[in-house]
Amino acid sequence: MSKTTQAVTLVGMDAHSEKIALCVTLWRHGSEPTVVKNITTTLDAMEATYRRHIPAGSLTVLEASTNAFAIAGRLATAGFGAKVLASDTLAGMSRGDRINDRIDAQNLATAYARGGTREVLVPTGVFAEWRDVWFGYRNAVKDSVKWSNRIWGFCSGHGFKLPKAQFKKKETEVRAQVAALGWKESEAFHIDMLLKEYGHACEVRKTYQSRIERIVAGNAEMTKVMQILGIRFIVAFALVTFIEDVRRFPSAKKLVSYIGLNPTVCTTGKDAGPRGMSRYGRKDLKALMVEAAQCALRRGGSDMHKWARRKAAEKKHANIVVCALARKMVCYAWHILMGHPAPNAEPEASFKLKLAKLANTLGKEGMAGLGYKATGEYVNAVCERLYPPQTPPELRTGTLASA
Repeated sequence: MSKTTQAVTLVGMDAHSEKIALCVTLWRHGSEPTVVKNITTTLDAMEATYRRHIPAGSLTVLEASTNAFAIAGRLATAGFGAKVLASDTLAGMSRGDRINDRIDAQNLATAYARGGTREVLVPTGVFAEWRDVWFGYRNAVKDSVKWSNRIWGFCSGHGFKLPKAQFKKKETEVRAQVAALGWKESEAFHIDMLLKEYGHACEVRKTYQSRIERIVAGNAEMTKVMQILGIRFIVAFALVTFIEDVRRFPSAKKLVSYIGLNPTVCTTGKDAGPRGMSRYGRKDLKALMVEAAQCALRRGGSDMHKWARRKAAEKKHANIVVCALARKMVCYAWHILMGHPAPNAEPEASFKLKLAKLANTLGKEGMAGLGYKATGEYVNAVCERLYPPQTPPELRTGTLASA
């Protein structure tokens, strides 16, 4: 029997925190899947259920959710194939009066069999660990900003002088004003708790940031991405962590679309042409790249940055210019990670400064862990690898700035 007509076992899974629903089907390419049986079990008994009811060589599809990656990993360890689909796969497939786990599991299998579903990359190995570190850092940033804003609101509401941004200065100024007013312990209780929460959030944020700095300093791909003006260690860490394998994006446009910096297109009837920016993609990476583009637009001197400033001078909307520059920077990052061009030596001076700051934050112990005795030794080693002296001048100028 040919590959296109051979029946395979396709399992749709609707997963929850404790219970999972399985719809086991037989599917031939080009036809609708035929339901064989429906199974309801628990997460703890998932492997045992698969060994008892699901044949080897089957494929399981499930929607992206909180525990989807963990389930896919457990199935892979048990020897069963699994694919995680985008979380909106079932959008529009269920009727309002026909929604339950069994129907959702069947609809997942049907949607995959019909084609057109979007698969989500399941992070592997160290990339899964780095994602956890990134989410921890992002949440710590949100917490520190939240408590800082509450302190600001308290000071504003009680007529205090608004404190500085840094935690130590903020705590000193607020406590000094409370002491000057002679408040009792009960009156100062709330602001004391706000300062404690803010101090804890800042400490957690600093710890995560130190961890990210150590990872970036020892990772060649992350340091390579830092060549781009505006991208420092936080952005470089996030880009490499979520891209994982750049070869899964066949072109720079695919990476731009993954991040969500691509314009939407509408060609229907008489209406045609690009519209606003896409609402899809990774919003966290999109926000980081827009911030990086804003920094590069202010300080950059390459052809890419001059082009953006010309557009701004021509009265183009500032947000459009920044997003366009961010899109070019993502294309630049794709080329660097693919290893296509010789490294562009134009930003070498700013790149050395970034590396020096990164090395200084790690300190002597951090540098010793990477095998370097001093900051200068680390900076020179990285730059010699990226900007070899034998590179011809016509290649050292680089051509990616206008890509």
